[in-house]
Amino acid sequence: MYEILLYRNAAKAYESLDDRTVARINKSIDALKENPFYGKDIKKLKGELAGRYRLRVGRYRVVYRVDEQEKAVIIEDFGAREKIY
Repeated sequence: MYEILLYRNAAKAYESLDDRTVARINKSIDALKENPFYGKDIKKLKGELAGRYRLRVGRYRVVYRVDEQEKAVIIEDFGAREKIY
C-alpha cells in the first residue's frame, strides 16, 4: 500500500475546495493507495510533466508522481482542468 503525501501548494488548493468536491477527490485518492498507476481516470503525462500522472475527478485534475522506493504517492497540485496544465 502507498502512502499519500501532499506538497504545500497542493494542500492549499485542497483546502480551498468545496466539501462535495473534497469528498469526491478523497474517494479517488484512496484508490491511489492501492494502485497509483492504473485506473480509468489515470493518465501518464508527457512533455514538461513527464514522470507524473493525472487523476481526473470530474472537472478537477490531481497531478501526482509516484516514489517506488518510499512507496509514496506525492500529490503536487489540484485544480480545474483549464488551470492545472
